[in-house]
Amino acid sequence: MQNNLPLKTVLLFVLILFSNALFAQKAYLVSELPDPKQNGGGWVSNPDGILNESDVAGINSTITELESKTNVQLAVVIVNDFDHNQEDFDFAYKLFSTWGIGQKSSNNGVLLFIAKDRRKYRFITGTGAEGVLPDVKLKHIAEQNLLPAFRENDFSTGIINTLNAMGLIILNPENKSELNQLFTQQTGNNNLEKLWIPTAIICLSFFGLFRLLKRYSTKKLKPKKTDKNDYNPALIKGCAVIFIILIFITIILFITGGFSIFKEIKPDSIPLILFCILSISLFFRYLFLIDEIRKTYNDDENFSDAVKSFHQKYWWLIAFSPLILFAVIRQVFRRKEANNRFKPILDSKQQAMIRLDRDINVEGKPFLTEGQRKEEIIKAYDYDIWESTDHKEHIIKAWPAEKYDQFTECPSCKFRTYQLEKQVTVKTATYTHDGQAKLINECSFCKHAEFIRWITLPMLVKESPRSSSGSSSSGSSSSSSSWGGGSSSGGGTGGSW
Repeated sequence: MQNNLPLKTVLLFVLILFSNALFAQKAYLVSELPDPKQNGGGWVSNPDGILNESDVAGINSTITELESKTNVQLAVVIVNDFDHNQEDFDFAYKLFSTWGIGQKSSNNGVLLFIAKDRRKYRFITGTGAEGVLPDVKLKHIAEQNLLPAFRENDFSTGIINTLNAMGLIILNPENKSELNQLFTQQTGNNNLEKLWIPTAIICLSFFGLFRLLKRYSTKKLKPKKTDKNDYNPALIKGCAVIFIILIFITIILFITGGFSIFKEIKPDSIPLILFCILSISLFFRYLFLIDEIRKTYNDDENFSDAVKSFHQKYWWLIAFSPLILFAVIRQVFRRKEANNRFKPILDSKQQAMIRLDRDINVEGKPFLTEGQRKEEIIKAYDYDIWESTDHKEHIIKAWPAEKYDQFTECPSCKFRTYQLEKQVTVKTATYTHDGQAKLINECSFCKHAEFIRWITLPMLVKESPRSSSGSSSSGSSSSSSSWGGGSSSGGGTGGSW
């Protein structure tokens, strides 16, 4: 028997160590604490069971009643222990921010964090609640209601007494202005009825503007379907620039995870966002209108005068779409540059010559050759024809047009109608075989051509459908808590018992 005693003693010692390790208190990380809003929708997180079920129900009932009267949302977290690498303030502040306690519109949240084993408590208040619950008052409430009960290990009574004392402070007539502000912020952001008036005004205003521009287009403009005016380069460039900017912003948001900023958009921002969207739409409608004016007038001077007349009459559109201002400024500079072009030329008798209206004489006959007219059609040159008053003299002046740089002088006919490295498809590529094209230099007037080489067009490839499960799961994992996204600047108080 005596030889067995040491062995029993060792086994008992090991059993005690194992039991202590098994029942050791957990030191929680912020990420490990259960959020009551996602676990039954209450206000109390009690993972270690320090409070019994009836205590939790009573505290939840007290907070619910307090929230209905004061619009202050309280969270109570009570644990045995927490992360040993953090102080109670840092831990509680991080917990408040992680959950987003309170409403984002009013920051009306308050957190009461309690660590039983460390005998620590900490209040963290949202920025909107600091005015009605300043640090000094919270400290006084804790000393009078919370600490005496905690010293007797009566945590439920201490918490409820503290909550009731906070309610008396908030509902004090002296704090009426702060209390009204909390309710005003909440109703002002949650009541969408107040958004209908500005939203309706914006929608009706832009609807009227689009109708006005359509009426102007119908009554004043009669676009001609000519090769010269098949599109407006400024319109194409403007659309391309905005499209590139949108792609660039999307890439940046994707890389930085910035799509979460859309969660920060408040309901009262809807009218502003709507105005911006409609403002951009109006800008594009303006560009299309300028394009219609371009297609109405073959003569460049008539086109310039028509645009000037439109700007003088509808300059106030800039107030609804500031982007139009840049287009107007650009047109003003282009008109100044063209002053020398449209300035009358003197004939041999020093008499002012008359410029031929190309809307009346589109082909420029009998002054322009077929080659010169072809240069106009492909937009390599614009020709101004000046004729003396006695019709005995005329002068032709060439001006580089929109596609001047895309052509060069043809070695055969000598007109600027020669396009270099033009790709002509001979066999179209499909999903089953490659295609073929030839690269040539070709004149669009005399059809002189020089073969350069053959080009293989790669076979078309069908895109495989992408799975959206990855993106959806990442989106759900990053969603904010159901508290409402409140924030704190670090206000509150704390201490020990």
